[in-house]
Amino acid sequence: TARDIKYKIAKNSEPISAGIKAGLLMGDYSRAAINSRFNSGTVVGVCCNIFSDVFDKNYLADFSWNHEKYIFEKAIRDINNWMHLKGTSLSDEQINNLKEIYES
Repeated sequence: TARDIKYKIAKNSEPISAGIKAGLLMGDYSRAAINSRFNSGTVVGVCCNIFSDVFDKNYLADFSWNHEKYIFEKAIRDINNWMHLKGTSLSDEQINNLKEIYES
């Protein structure tokens, strides 16, 4: 049966109703392994890596490495490796913005 889907946008925030049709919200530079499954209304933050076959939470904080804290320098290195494949790299401004998110 259809039910009201709610998103928890930040760790200590109240859930926000999205109606009865809503899926996954995933932040920039986040990725999930093949065959990862997410519940409706799941929020995955910025720079997250999920590589378990079942993700049973509805909220994953920014810079999470499969439920652990992603080391900032490793995250930047991994993002730049991915961007290198596309012939680009992070700008200083993007790195500074990510650092602000990491430290908040």
